[in-house]
Amino acid sequence: MDIEKAIIEFKNYTNEYLKHGKMMKIRLNHTFKVADLCEMLARALNLSDEEIFISKIIGLLHDIGRFEQWRLQQNVSDINGLDHADLSVEVLQKDNYIRKYIENKNYDEIIMKSIKYHNKYAIPKDLTHKETTFLKIIRDADMIDLLRMYIEDLEIELDTEFTEEIIKTLFSKKLVDVKDIKNNTDMQSKPLGFVFDMNYNYTFKYIKEKGYYDKLIARYKNKTNNEKLKIQLEEINNIINNYIEENLYVR
Repeated sequence: MDIEKAIIEFKNYTNEYLKHGKMMKIRLNHTFKVADLCEMLARALNLSDEEIFISKIIGLLHDIGRFEQWRLQQNVSDINGLDHADLSVEVLQKDNYIRKYIENKNYDEIIMKSIKYHNKYAIPKDLTHKETTFLKIIRDADMIDLLRMYIEDLEIELDTEFTEEIIKTLFSKKLVDVKDIKNNTDMQSKPLGFVFDMNYNYTFKYIKEKGYYDKLIARYKNKTNNEKLKIQLEEINNIINNYIEENLYVR
């Protein structure tokens, strides 16, 4: 189990993509931050050293398909395009490429399932307890850093208020389904719903300490002159902050 060797291999794989501009660098930075967050979550859950290593490997490889996605469609969007998680699994399975990252085959199924389902709307119900644990770790870690990205890195377009279905979803404390997204403003609702899909009290404590949702809402409000949207954002922020408080110590 050599995480440094795995990181070197990942850098070698992604190096050629960095010439394609800012987005590839943003995605690479996201990968390393998620890998570190996976390690932190695994430690907070008191997992074994081997399981901590596997968690970090999953974080390192969860978005490897993003780079293939960029090559094939010149963007990193799953909407009306290729699913980057499915592509990640394909990349790792091709020519048994996963062996470049981990010699032990015993965790292959857990790694592949965690990567495949890390971006799906819901966690499959037929997974084992162990598979579910690793999947929850990568989902939480990914959402934590995506919040940071929406605050620091990504372009924001807010041209109207949220549509009725999006408001209904967020007020019901549910994850936003991409099929309900109708415009650019709706697209920005995705991270607002992340909190309702998070799993561990460590995650809630982390995003509270970082102030991620207050910062995200503030950024959104600074990007719009739509007063109705500003009111929606205030209401959503109140719901989110109350939800975080309710879940700080219950899991």
